[in-house]
Amino acid sequence: MVAAAHETISEQGLSALSIRRIAAKIGMSPGSVLYHYPDVDDLLYDLHRTLVDRYVTRRAHITAAIPEPPRRIVHGFKSGLPSGPDDKVCKALYELHDLGARHDRHAALMTSLWDREKLLFESIVVAGAASGDFHPSRPPDELAASFLAMEDGLGLHIVSRNASLSVPMALDLLISFASAELGCDL
Repeated sequence: MVAAAHETISEQGLSALSIRRIAAKIGMSPGSVLYHYPDVDDLLYDLHRTLVDRYVTRRAHITAAIPEPPRRIVHGFKSGLPSGPDDKVCKALYELHDLGARHDRHAALMTSLWDREKLLFESIVVAGAASGDFHPSRPPDELAASFLAMEDGLGLHIVSRNASLSVPMALDLLISFASAELGCDL
């Protein structure tokens, strides 16, 4: 049911989500879906939580496999940007993030996502400074927050099909900014 909700939101947006659509996608009756999720908000929360956890875990695994901080931060950026305007995970996450403005538990997920991603970047900046690869212009937590905010903004434009921005351009902008702020050529 969570996967069917994800597919629906990725393909048609949050406003298209309904118990009937989910039931049709998984070959169940609407009543069976309602048995498991009497409130569609619970289904949305489970989907949001699942996507946030998978997204952050995937990023952590990708970056953990790279020992050199300069390469690690570049791969951190690559793993955070959408693969393109049709990236199903990023599209669904951006749709679901809006729920944080109206529901406390979604806002808590947004806070958790921010904190976990910020910590990922902060740990890379700290490691790079310790190894001498980076010469940060500001404290690591501030740089991490700046990188994350920039990445999120660029990602939103990518999934929104902004014709003036491509994934390679977004990655180049992040790398150029990080190079200047970290005092190294990435």
